[in-house]
Amino acid sequence: MGKDTPSLFDFEDRKSDNPERNSLKIIAVRNKKLSKAQQTFNRLTKRIEKLQAGIQGKTVNLENLLKLYLTLVPEKRRSLAGVQLKAARMLGDTAKTIKYGDRQHRDLRDVILALCDEAFAAVEPDEATEAFYDTWAETSYKEEKQLQAELLKQLLADHAQDFFGVDINMDDIEATPEGFAKFAARVKDGAEMLNKPDGNSSGRKKTAKQLEREKLQMQEKELTLRTVRSIYLSLAKAMHPDTVTDPVEKSRKEELMKKVTAAYADKDLPMLLKLEMEWVASENAALHTLPDDKLNLYISSLKEQAAALEMELNVLHNHPRFAEVFQYTPYPEHIAQGMIREQAKEYALVTEGLGSFISEFTRLAKKDILAFVSQYKKEISRRNPDLEDIIIPDMFKHL
Repeated sequence: MGKDTPSLFDFEDRKSDNPERNSLKIIAVRNKKLSKAQQTFNRLTKRIEKLQAGIQGKTVNLENLLKLYLTLVPEKRRSLAGVQLKAARMLGDTAKTIKYGDRQHRDLRDVILALCDEAFAAVEPDEATEAFYDTWAETSYKEEKQLQAELLKQLLADHAQDFFGVDINMDDIEATPEGFAKFAARVKDGAEMLNKPDGNSSGRKKTAKQLEREKLQMQEKELTLRTVRSIYLSLAKAMHPDTVTDPVEKSRKEELMKKVTAAYADKDLPMLLKLEMEWVASENAALHTLPDDKLNLYISSLKEQAAALEMELNVLHNHPRFAEVFQYTPYPEHIAQGMIREQAKEYALVTEGLGSFISEFTRLAKKDILAFVSQYKKEISRRNPDLEDIIIPDMFKHL
């Protein structure tokens, strides 16, 4: 939830002589049992509090991981990319002075491209490096980059269709972190639209049952609009700034009134209900005296808020901001931090090893170069790594 989003629990931090008055909870009076609606109300408010705390805690966890990652990893990864590209170019230069057999040349090519691909995951190549890559690759760097972007967009579009039933035009997806974030928002909006009870995109003739359901939905919509107006009028009357003279209270009511007016303009019943609940609790009104029909409106709003918070909690780690630490999110924070530190050490180790290999390169014989290439190929075949994995040939682990 955004920092400006009205919360049902903003008033909890206010001091009170009675702690129970600081929580949005219905308290039974005079040993009278709570109704089912009151019990449901309490369960939902407790669930929302737990979800909000969970989102806050998970956000802190992710921010900690991201901070540690950005402190330790990117610089070392860029340094490694530099020596990977240097090693690739030096291997490429040997083809001018050493006669390789067809198979040896293919193996050399594979390793050169693997070194470049790993480096390109961390740094953008300059024109000279891009031209070098193009001389060894079947497709140019620009073509390969475009192909990967198209494949990723196709994967995302297929995912949107398979899991959310939303059709996405791939041409509308911009292959950037911002573009993918916009794409995710569109998928969410599209899924919500299709999942509405009155969603009917097939164009088929509606059945009597569907028509009856639509009639009921229209009646419900009219009732909602009347409810929106009723709540707005009551809140506008209670919150109007002109009813008080105290400057602080007047300012508070002015801010609340802006939110109420905006929610009414959008016909946003859940938001009006949230503002009303906040107002009722902040004014120390007795929640236990509210009739069940009013509580049921609140309960509907609370269910919607709980569902939204549940989704936010579940997909928080998928936010583009945390893309660089996504692979660590399944683990407890202390384990994930240890993995990040190990990755940074491994990058440094490989950089040092490749640097030593490069410094000895001019003195290496053909058989030494082929041994390096062969070991590198074995590692590639064994692990089939993605672009973020590091390959550490045994021949220079000891360096």
